[in-house]
Amino acid sequence: MWMQSESSHRAQDTFAPGLDPNMKSPAQFAEVSITPEGEPMVCADARGRASFMTLTRFSRALTLTIAIMFAVVATGCVNSEIAAGRADLAKGNFAAAHEKFVAAAKSGKLSSSDQRELADGLCLTEFKLGPPEYSRAEQRETCALAAAHPGTSSAPIVTSIDAVERADTEAAVHRALTDDDFAEAEGAVIHYQTFPGADQRAIGGWSKQIWGTIEQDEKRSKNQNRHLQPAIAAISERYPTIRAMNEVEFKRWIMTNATVSDIRLVDRIDLRRHTLELQVASRNLPDIAFNLDHFIRINDAMVARCRCAGRTNIAVEGSGLPVYLVRVDPDTRNSAALVMPQPH
Repeated sequence: MWMQSESSHRAQDTFAPGLDPNMKSPAQFAEVSITPEGEPMVCADARGRASFMTLTRFSRALTLTIAIMFAVVATGCVNSEIAAGRADLAKGNFAAAHEKFVAAAKSGKLSSSDQRELADGLCLTEFKLGPPEYSRAEQRETCALAAAHPGTSSAPIVTSIDAVERADTEAAVHRALTDDDFAEAEGAVIHYQTFPGADQRAIGGWSKQIWGTIEQDEKRSKNQNRHLQPAIAAISERYPTIRAMNEVEFKRWIMTNATVSDIRLVDRIDLRRHTLELQVASRNLPDIAFNLDHFIRINDAMVARCRCAGRTNIAVEGSGLPVYLVRVDPDTRNSAALVMPQPH
């Protein structure tokens, strides 16, 4: 079970680029989330067990920093809409400031400093306004474009947005797995995969958590070995030559049986003592669904090879999310495929 602390503490270290070089960078914050009041929160522990610290001071300091930078730029000839947006920004009127910056973007040619100020202004105002006006993905796209400008002040906001999305997804996965809701857990991860700043290492970690929970559930509900022995013996008799194969030969046999109409349905094979891990491409999932009998045959061969309750796990390559589990059915004395619940 995953527990997440509900307590929150004020951040001991906040920063504002350009104000204090001794202050911490956003990369040093491990996780970020959002309070019910809409304030950004940072978590010092990736698993959510540590307490949360508010980023209110960070947001205010960042706003002040950008406003100061805007004031410095004002020494030259500045687009009138940008100047008006700067004034609204200083007052904390983010909606009005955003309108001014949008209008400035439609105006004529802008200097490089104006372009940077405009991009930073759009980033900051969309970040402050937030959903539903601007989804997190939209905020991220705007701020990533702004962060590409030399001298930008938007990079910390990109880091903050990424951390918030990652923390929220982790909380959703933990909550779903606590309820044994695999479809909900997979749905949270799949949604996160579409996010522009998706962390592939985090996706891999959540996939392992999902598989771990599946295995724990199987251990709790597993039939006694004596009930499986007749099925194991019956399956082994149907594949008398499999046991004599070495690992290379057996993998070659698997690939042959996982090929339909010259289409290889399996991209990678990991063979363990009692478990066969098959990685498949998402583009091949429709073909796999129509040819599950091939994978049932493959698990039968796995059972015959190890003379045990062999298991085959089929997962999507990249994310590692489970698609099918193939297990011995003691009633039919054959392998059977369990379709993992998929998000709609």
